[in-house]
Amino acid sequence: MASKTPGTEDLKKMQREALEASSAAAAKTLEGFQKLAALNMQTARSALEQSTEQIEALLSARDAKTLADLVTSMAKLSPEQFSAYAKAVYAISSETGGELAAMVQKQIAESNAQLAAAVESLAKGVPAGTPNANDFIAQSMNAAKAAYEQMQAAAQQFAQAAGGGKAGKR
Repeated sequence: MASKTPGTEDLKKMQREALEASSAAAAKTLEGFQKLAALNMQTARSALEQSTEQIEALLSARDAKTLADLVTSMAKLSPEQFSAYAKAVYAISSETGGELAAMVQKQIAESNAQLAAAVESLAKGVPAGTPNANDFIAQSMNAAKAAYEQMQAAAQQFAQAAGGGKAGKR
């Protein structure tokens, strides 16, 4: 029976860590959706209370002029309320996006380190006098380094877009 190579165990470990990272990202995303849902429920409750007050005010109007004034004043959207809601949505989105970006950056760095270690381990196992294999390993390392740099740049851009650059500074 063939024994397991170190590469197999490393691969299993990388898969397990990727699954854990995916689960953490999904949990963080759900947390953000829960915060948005809570904000929307609070906003809807506030709007319902305000509507009830407005209906009571309309029903208590004694003349047409008072009724017209009330309707006109109630038809105006409160910029303060809209601004507060928009700021709250942006804060939730920024926080969630920033945390996700930080998680992605961490996962990329860990994956790159694991890949480099695996390739280095492979290079140590290459028999002496096989220059083509050593060239291949060197090219693989360079390609992995370039891919890591591209992924890190993409993660930085995502962090800046999602959280105003906060995630890149952690």
